[in-house]
Amino acid sequence: MPFLARLLFLILAASAPTLAHANEDLEQAVDLWLQGNDQQSLPMLAGLARTGNADARLLLARIETNDRGPSPYRVSLPSAEARALFRHVPKGTVFGRTWLFMEAAVENELAQALMQAVRPEPDPDLIVELNRLGERQATDYPTRIIALYGSQEMKEAFRQSPDLLPELRPYLDYLIGPPEPRGDGIAALRHITAGQEPVSADGPETLGMAGILALGYGYGDTSASNRWRPAVEGWLLSAQATRPIADLCTSQCGSEAPSCAFAFLALLGGYYEVIRVDSPLEKLVPQERFLNSPRARLMVLRKAALARAETNLTLLADRAQIAEMSQCAADLVADERLAYQ
Repeated sequence: MPFLARLLFLILAASAPTLAHANEDLEQAVDLWLQGNDQQSLPMLAGLARTGNADARLLLARIETNDRGPSPYRVSLPSAEARALFRHVPKGTVFGRTWLFMEAAVENELAQALMQAVRPEPDPDLIVELNRLGERQATDYPTRIIALYGSQEMKEAFRQSPDLLPELRPYLDYLIGPPEPRGDGIAALRHITAGQEPVSADGPETLGMAGILALGYGYGDTSASNRWRPAVEGWLLSAQATRPIADLCTSQCGSEAPSCAFAFLALLGGYYEVIRVDSPLEKLVPQERFLNSPRARLMVLRKAALARAETNLTLLADRAQIAEMSQCAADLVADERLAYQ
């Protein structure tokens, strides 16, 4: 064997155990994170990121910005410690750089696409690229930007695209069609009922449910007598996108699961929020794995527990107000709030 070939072989052989060990550590950190254990998983991911592990860097960066239900451990961290945990903070600097920025700077194509995905310019090609890279859930924000700022022709073309997340079709429908009262909620209700019954934007019950679907608690009708409640509750307990809510409520509330699910829909901010409890990085955590994890259920519970009123001065709803929708949900949220005191 030529000397250079032999040298390369020896280098690769020597590095193989190190790479294998790093992969094992990464998988262990991911498992712990999916179990809801931030106290162990986040420092492990931070250590791997500092040694140059690109996957750990991307996952940390996405957790920093996409965790919709931060744990008591994460909430308790001082700002400097949080930055040191989630970012590259060289000595002598304060804020540092996100790991996403660091990876994009060395031309990691996934990091570059994920950075581009937070920009407010409509770009259908970016959505195609994210899907090619396996990050289907990361197309949420770019899709909303197309719906908001894209031309009518762009919207109509994208409406037929296989790259469109099905649960976001109502947002496009709402902004393509003629204006209607509470049109975003009406579009969501039409999607949920899937043509089983015509939905017209009139009548107090329909507009009341549309308000909840559009914006959540405080913006519509949460009464159990609303004629749309059974359809909405049925969707919450059966749709793939809302599986964490369904799993949480069926496991904890038994026969009260439908009203529990509706309470979480209201507390989380309506249809367009409950569909976005997603894997932060599908390359490491496929969406199916995430949706079935304790982390996804905790994210639902924690987001509801931490939700605040529009003024941000008080919690969105107290125990008695939540109990009017579901006593079981009220108990779950109240118990979770204790962990943050």
